[in-house]
Amino acid sequence: TQRVSEWRSNFGSTALAIVIDFCISNKDTSAKELAALFLHRYAFLYPNPDEIDKKETFRSTFVRELLATAHLSRILGHADVPALNTDRLAQSGIAGALGLCAVSLERAFDLIKDSIVSIDHLEDTDVPATSRKTRFKTPKTLNKVTGKETSTEHAFSVVKWGSKTTAFICAAQKKGPEAIQLTASMAYKHLKKPGAEKHASIDSDDEMDDREDVW
Repeated sequence: TQRVSEWRSNFGSTALAIVIDFCISNKDTSAKELAALFLHRYAFLYPNPDEIDKKETFRSTFVRELLATAHLSRILGHADVPALNTDRLAQSGIAGALGLCAVSLERAFDLIKDSIVSIDHLEDTDVPATSRKTRFKTPKTLNKVTGKETSTEHAFSVVKWGSKTTAFICAAQKKGPEAIQLTASMAYKHLKKPGAEKHASIDSDDEMDDREDVW
């Protein structure tokens, strides 16, 4: 549907903005090299890309910021209907959102690694990461059959990325509801909107007993 397409597009453009902002801030390593490093073993999913800890999958800064910006900000303040258990319904969609975060970030790093998107002209742009997404357009290539330029080759489409999205969603679901809820609470900390703090209260680096995260 149109709404699902817009939702996916929002994730894709926001992920690209976040990744480009990260690459611009790292002056010591080229963007292409950084992208290749983070794509290896899906290191972009982990808090420490040098140490792949499967207990921490989907908890990287990339994922948390993207989840907060593209998804949690949209559902924050949803109508509270106890009879419909709306809080649980909101949480149930997190696994799908995590899968979409993961595949969106993979695509973003792919575009940088393959030089489909260049960041050279953006290095001196004083624009927040989440605002840069409005500047990006999927690069077009020449369709040899029609003789016209098309963006299909690099589009964030279901045809190209659907199976990968499903695989990431399955991985997220295997974490279980408690782990997913903890991941979401960590992401809520990236939000500045009123009401976000109550969702972030589950996670606290100083107060949380690590027994809560044994899974």
